[in-house]
Amino acid sequence: MCINKSSINQKTEYTIKDEVIRLSWNEKLAEFGLHMGLVISGMLITAVVYFGLLIITFDTVDTIVPGYWSDSTIKSVALVIVSACTGNACAFFCFPYLIRLVFRGYELQDNRLDRSVRKLVSATGMNITAERLYAINSKTANAVVSGLFRKSRYIFFTKKLLEKMTEEEIIAIFAHELAHAKHRHIPKMLFAVMLWICAIQTFLYLIGFNHYFNASDESLKMLVVSLITCLNVWLMLFLVLFPLSRKNEYEADSTAASWVGIDSYKSALHRLYQLNDKLKPPPVYTRVLQPHPTLQDRLDRVAQLNSK
Repeated sequence: MCINKSSINQKTEYTIKDEVIRLSWNEKLAEFGLHMGLVISGMLITAVVYFGLLIITFDTVDTIVPGYWSDSTIKSVALVIVSACTGNACAFFCFPYLIRLVFRGYELQDNRLDRSVRKLVSATGMNITAERLYAINSKTANAVVSGLFRKSRYIFFTKKLLEKMTEEEIIAIFAHELAHAKHRHIPKMLFAVMLWICAIQTFLYLIGFNHYFNASDESLKMLVVSLITCLNVWLMLFLVLFPLSRKNEYEADSTAASWVGIDSYKSALHRLYQLNDKLKPPPVYTRVLQPHPTLQDRLDRVAQLNSK
């Protein structure tokens, strides 16, 4: 692989002579199906735990203390919040196992990754022997870290990434995933979800005190509450999780670049986007709808490390 670098207007450009991963329509459909299966599985776990805990707790307490729920709405709101937070926590905990189930693969025994681990332990000072490395079947080049707790944490690499990227590039991508773990980005995402749940349930509780809302027809009340409930997930994604995800990516980029070197990291990052045929930036109006920043935004942020 040949990499030529030149600086133009303080921006780095790369010319990489290698193939690009271009998927056929049926391969794209299969990849989409796998990702949707992962999302639906996580939502199903959340829903089962949420409704199960809600119903069991409500019935058990009402049996032991009859009329307990009738004298205070805030008790019901607290139960909903605890049940929803517990359901989401269970989904976050199960996510690495869901990835293994949906994408399938095998635990990695790769000499390049063994060398990467030794180099990153030396560079970061982190004890990363507890993290399990796993190769998954996917048509794209990607890596992801998952797991709420250190002993249940997995770092996943797709087979395409391992096949198409060099050892130094793999080290850089590996460093990025370790940076997510170092900054505890997954627990922070869960905490953001929990705060959002508290905010929404508090809002629903407070509008019950609104005079005009209480004076409205019951069907209108049901419509308003149903609309808020349906929009809840999308609002959480676009207002909380996606902006937080982009912030986390910038933070992981900066940390990983400081570990492996800015030029090496920028080259690996560019290579990852190039492999997945994503060098062309998306339209400006769609950037807020994506969990990851654009390549140029990420390269520019990393380049700012040179000036510090």
